[in-house]
Amino acid sequence: MSGGALCVEGVTMRFGGLVALEDVSFDAQPGEVLGVIGPNGAGKTTLFNVISGVNRPTAGRVWLGDVLLTGRGADRIARDGVTRTFQTPVMFAGLTVRETLMVALAARPGARRVEDSLLSCGLRFGERARERSLVEAVDALLAGLPIAALADLPCEGLSFGQERMVEIVRALAIEPRVLLLDEPLSGLNADEIPPVLELVASARARGIAVLFVEHDLRSLLRAVDRLVVLDHGKKIAQGDPESVCADPAVLEAYIGDELVA
Repeated sequence: MSGGALCVEGVTMRFGGLVALEDVSFDAQPGEVLGVIGPNGAGKTTLFNVISGVNRPTAGRVWLGDVLLTGRGADRIARDGVTRTFQTPVMFAGLTVRETLMVALAARPGARRVEDSLLSCGLRFGERARERSLVEAVDALLAGLPIAALADLPCEGLSFGQERMVEIVRALAIEPRVLLLDEPLSGLNADEIPPVLELVASARARGIAVLFVEHDLRSLLRAVDRLVVLDHGKKIAQGDPESVCADPAVLEAYIGDELVA
């Protein structure tokens, strides 16, 4: 087992006769952005599902430090420190950005149950001292981030790119050790990409291990420290971006797709 924040050890995932992942191993260190790339059908989403506890692997194990995550449910793994964003952001209806982040802060490990979070946010006029504390915590969380100006806007009025940013900051509010980003740049225009990459850099600066799945390779390579490449469920390369993008096996896997060397 690696001493890193996250260690994926010999993971295989079969669905009947389909092998979605085969003997995949790698680690991600605290404060590192690890890009996970591969053609469509390479196994990237399945990998995230295994790490986050949605699927239990057929073989292999996933560790978070000295904690064995394999066999734990998704809720428990989230409490252990692994959080995830999805390709389609889901916002809380009727809440502002600030209130959304207050709910996330109230639901951090060691805080009250999520069901009590709305009450603790003062939405029924209770626990004013705790509400003030959460407002201050949100302000501290947003300080210097590109979505700070959105704090008092209703989530329903946000653009798709703004929703992406809120989703990432909501994940950061839980203070994870590992953040799984599933195509956070998908559907964004050129102006919306830099603020999202700024949030990724903020996660790195907080000492979080970030796993970053993305098809926009040109933008991805601006953010990552290392790359892991999957093809047909197998890891075919890993290392620094320059070396990986020059690897003949990677170039062959990406025939017909964009690969930025």
